[in-house]
Order: sequence, then structure tokens, then C-alpha cells
Amino acid sequence: MYKKLLKGNGCSLVKFEFKKGDERLTELIYNIFTEKETEEFLNPDYLNYRTRPKIRSWIKKKSVHPVEVWYAVRSGRKYIGYVCFKWRKHYDEACEISTAIQKEYRGLKLGFESSRILIDYILSLHKFRYIVAYIHTENFKAQNNLRKIGFRKAQRLQKTVTRQFYNDDGTSCTGRKYRLYAIYPKYNK
Repeated sequence: MYKKLLKGNGCSLVKFEFKKGDERLTELIYNIFTEKETEEFLNPDYLNYRTRPKIRSWIKKKSVHPVEVWYAVRSGRKYIGYVCFKWRKHYDEACEISTAIQKEYRGLKLGFESSRILIDYILSLHKFRYIVAYIHTENFKAQNNLRKIGFRKAQRLQKTVTRQFYNDDGTSCTGRKYRLYAIYPKYNK
């Protein structure tokens, strides 16, 4: 249903597939999930998967998930990060995107480029009223990258989407650390 390969300038996105014996994806996710510098910026749920066996089963689950689409970011032949978009079965007005790039590849515009490729693909689906991203209040690079793509702060929308996605209105301790940014696709008008 969703494309297996999305190409762009400098990188491409390869849909998650669990292949027994192929450890490249496992190593990529392991490196990102265990990195100390980005720990506070990652979705807190991901921090439950910090061993390779847990990550393998997580990848297996995510590669066939009905409301999540995950891609590995590939530069040349190397996996350097991931991007995904996800929504909820009971609430498909919005989809949330997520991006993470390995430490040694940051600053090369690959996070921006991979996010742009994913956003363009989601827009071509004509499926969601909103494309949203939760950004840690201290992650200024992510805020700037998403603004360049067309995201804007969406404080009014934050309460609604957060309640539907995480059963929280954004006032919890975790919720206050993140700001919601959104794109309102033109096909909605």
C-alpha cells in the first residue's frame, strides 16, 4: 500500500522490513535509542527498547503495523536514521511524523532532506487534514528544519491532537516538554 522506496537529493527512504540476518537496521536503531545526547528528545516509549533482541522484535512489529509507516534513511549504502508517520485508528485526521539521524550524520542537511521527502509523500496521499510533529522545547535545530518545510506552531491544535494520540491534554510533565508544529495541507481548503 505504501511505497517501499522514496528517493530524494542526498538520501532515500527505505520502508522498514524485518530481514533475518540483516543487522544494519537493528544497529541503526540501537545506536539512536542508546545515544545519551538525544535521549531527552526521543519519544519516551522508544527508550523501553535498548537491547538488540528487543529492538529486533520492535522492528518486526513496526514493519507490519496498521497505523504506522516507518522508513530507514539511507545515504549511499548506509542506514543513517529513521523517519516515520503514524496516526490512530480512531483518529485519522492527523498524522504525526518523527525523524532521528545518527550523531555522525547530523549537520549534513540529511534530517531536513529526509523529513522533506516524507512530508511530500504524505501530502501526495491526500489522507490527513493535519501533518503534525512534536518537538522538544530545547531542540532548536528540529524547530528550524520543520519551519523551513512549512510547519508552524499549532497551540490550538495541540490539546486536541495530544488527547487523541496520547490520551493527555499536554499539561502533564512530559506534555509540557513538547510543542506541536503542524502543516495544514492545501487540499483541505
